Amino acid sequence: MITAYRRVVAASGLANLGDGVRQVALPLLAASITQDAVLVAGLTAIAYVPWMLLGLPIGALVDRSRPELFVVWAAVSRGALFGVLTLALLLDAGSMWLLYAVAFLLGVGEAAYDNASQSLVPRLVADADLERANSALVSVERLGQDLVGPAVGGVMFAAAASLPFAVSAAALLLAGVLVTGLRTPAPAVDGRPTPRALLREAADGMRWLLRARYVRTIILTGAGLTFFTQTWEGLLVLLAVGPMGTSETVFGLILAGGAVGGIAGGALTALLVHRFPQRALQVVALAVAAAGNFVLAAFPTPVLAAVVLSTTSFSFALWNVLSVTIRQRMVPATVLGRVNAAARTLSMTAAPLGALAGGGLAAVLDLRAPLWVSGLALLVVTAMFAVATRDAERVGERH
Repeated sequence: MITAYRRVVAASGLANLGDGVRQVALPLLAASITQDAVLVAGLTAIAYVPWMLLGLPIGALVDRSRPELFVVWAAVSRGALFGVLTLALLLDAGSMWLLYAVAFLLGVGEAAYDNASQSLVPRLVADADLERANSALVSVERLGQDLVGPAVGGVMFAAAASLPFAVSAAALLLAGVLVTGLRTPAPAVDGRPTPRALLREAADGMRWLLRARYVRTIILTGAGLTFFTQTWEGLLVLLAVGPMGTSETVFGLILAGGAVGGIAGGALTALLVHRFPQRALQVVALAVAAAGNFVLAAFPTPVLAAVVLSTTSFSFALWNVLSVTIRQRMVPATVLGRVNAAARTLSMTAAPLGALAGGGLAAVLDLRAPLWVSGLALLVVTAMFAVATRDAERVGERH
């Protein structure tokens, strides 16, 4: 099973490398087709729509089947989509309609891949190894999606518009091949996966979550962390090129600093959890994120921006590894896919809403206002989480 898990980690690294390349290349391609800011921004927004519409039904489907099948299907289908886009560009048939269709379908595949991979991990590793396993997955995710992928995506696009999408296609198809052949026990389910059955099963998963106070608290807190962080992260570019007076190159280095912090957070969580209580680490992760907002709001300099973005990414990685591990330990396998879907759906919904709220605050007040508000809000979130979980001294307690 360890060998199987390593294949999953390698596949995740390749899949996230493809996603990282796409995050840079797809907006660049859109900007080369149209200068309409609404259309270009909409391309990013539409990637969240599948999570909002299909997240819970996908979770129900994952619970009905073997998660490795969804990992393979999602990787191969996304690779095929990139292949179609590559061919269209080679034939000079690119259009915004095509980009919107591809972005939406990629979002569907990403929802299936992320949900299934989180459900697959506890089937492949022992309970005691879950932190280490999830740390490795978060580290390769941040390495591919936030550091290597964006760094090479822009260079490849400059060489040829079709090249980054061809590379993404190859990476995702290889990821699917790596996971092909894994086999975990199939769950015992009754009936066919009709739309009505899926909705009913999605509702069953939500009812379980509503009864599980501790897991519910972690998921809602994570959504709050995402919302308030997104109020300022999307505006960092304006703060950098405006009040900070940085160049585009320096801004790229600031973003790279954030990626490095996320990689370090993913890599070190497994070590930290053996030295410190899990709940204490969660509280620290929230508090560090809040403190960083105040530091950057008070002293907006390029160096501090890189440090704050790095520590925020570290906190996110630490929080995510711990949260996913707790879900994998406490949620029954029969509803794990649906609970994972609920967590991701809330986060994916919180991200664009937070960005919109931050934009409104900046428009009414100034660019530092979202940082001050986020810092205060996250202090409240930290205190609420600490109070709500004060009797949760170890994972697995009754709540």
